[in-house]
Amino acid sequence: MPKPPKRRADLVSVSEKREAMRVYAVLATAPDEALKAIALNALPTAQLEIVGGLSRDLAKRLRLKLGEPLLV
Repeated sequence: MPKPPKRRADLVSVSEKREAMRVYAVLATAPDEALKAIALNALPTAQLEIVGGLSRDLAKRLRLKLGEPLLV
């Protein structure tokens, strides 16, 4: 029986013209999924970029849920 894919917490920055840069934490199985979760709530002109990650311990303390972005 195959194991489910590992979840990882990514930090995604969202920058828009004339706005302050925001950074979100997202729990996802792949970096592309993290970007898609943020893109659903961001403007189409926003620039998205993965800028880092979080440890498993910190992701648990923040109570991140799969695919739900959290502003940090």
